[in-house]
Amino acid sequence: MKILPPTLRESNRYIAFTIRSEEQITRRDLINEIHYSTTALLGDVGSCELGLRLFSFEDLKGIIRCAADTTWKTRAVLASVSSIKGTRTRIKVLGISGTVRGATEKYLLTESIIEAEPERKITQESIECTIAINAINIHGSIINYYNNKIDLMLKDRQYTEILDRSNTGYIGITVFDLKDKEID
Repeated sequence: MKILPPTLRESNRYIAFTIRSEEQITRRDLINEIHYSTTALLGDVGSCELGLRLFSFEDLKGIIRCAADTTWKTRAVLASVSSIKGTRTRIKVLGISGTVRGATEKYLLTESIIEAEPERKITQESIECTIAINAINIHGSIINYYNNKIDLMLKDRQYTEILDRSNTGYIGITVFDLKDKEID
């Protein structure tokens, strides 16, 4: 069987990414979670169309290959991964390139990466607060903050049960949520 000439081959894109996680993640666990998210988001046929393959993964950085016309779907799949083996996880796309070498040199080997979205500051000590929204007092700890956005880990039992059912550990609050509201 002859090899197809480059003009007849399907073109691919290589997505460089990094992972923020509370614990170390293995390559096998990452592959399993990406495949689960792909089938959950796009179904079996959609996951076949993406043509995903994890090329490299070291020190919570990696490169994944996808078909050239499915880069946005692949980004959506990577964004939908929220936990791996019960550990809260965030996959951040650093960039997309046409070659593995380009993705490695542009996005993974650079020491000072200009971030599209700056990292949030994690508070060292938890700040206890109570928020009154529509005559309901919500009590919790502020765990992250960035500009006018706050991530609040709830202490109230009725709300933590709701968050547990939705596989969420905290709620995000912005200035628009807190306008004309009381905060202790």
